[in-house]
Amino acid sequence: MTETAFAQRWAGEDLPLPYWEAGSGETIVAIAGDGGLATRAHALLAERRRVIVFAVTVDAGSPQQAAGRIGAAVAGLGIERFDLMGEGAGAAAAMWLALASEAEIGSVVLAAPDGLPDADFREIKRPVLLLCGTRDQSAAGDRYRTLLPDCHFMLVYDVGPAIGAERPEALAFIALEFFERHDLFLVSRENGMVFP
Repeated sequence: MTETAFAQRWAGEDLPLPYWEAGSGETIVAIAGDGGLATRAHALLAERRRVIVFAVTVDAGSPQQAAGRIGAAVAGLGIERFDLMGEGAGAAAAMWLALASEAEIGSVVLAAPDGLPDADFREIKRPVLLLCGTRDQSAAGDRYRTLLPDCHFMLVYDVGPAIGAERPEALAFIALEFFERHDLFLVSRENGMVFP
């Protein structure tokens, strides 16, 4: 199986925002932390879906401001419906985008969120899957889990906070199952087992 190659592009008018894109079909918008180039996990997702990766950089402003810029860029690309993934420091921006977006967002996956969630996130009406590594010492995952009304929680074994880098196959597999099957994702259609 060949790994999908990502192309860097720019979106937005006033301050163009870089993003990386690969794949085709239904869209996944991924928001990664600073330096969030497309990873192997994104490439695996792009084998079945169109994947657009934005990075929340140091100069992006607050997570809410970053979400506003990313939302405008996604709208400028003509994308009306997508699933959303936030990783690390990009999780808060993903949640603000899910809360304020004009677009139709299906499901949200948060992988090892970094930082404190905002109390406004209680208003999110979309299903959210929260993934945390068993070696992640952060309490951020617990804070997100207790705050979000429709939150599914899953541990990814033998990883720290860099789930996409350490276990890309697990992240891609679980995220796709959740995006496609929502709360039925716990049992795989392929072999009846949860990903190890």
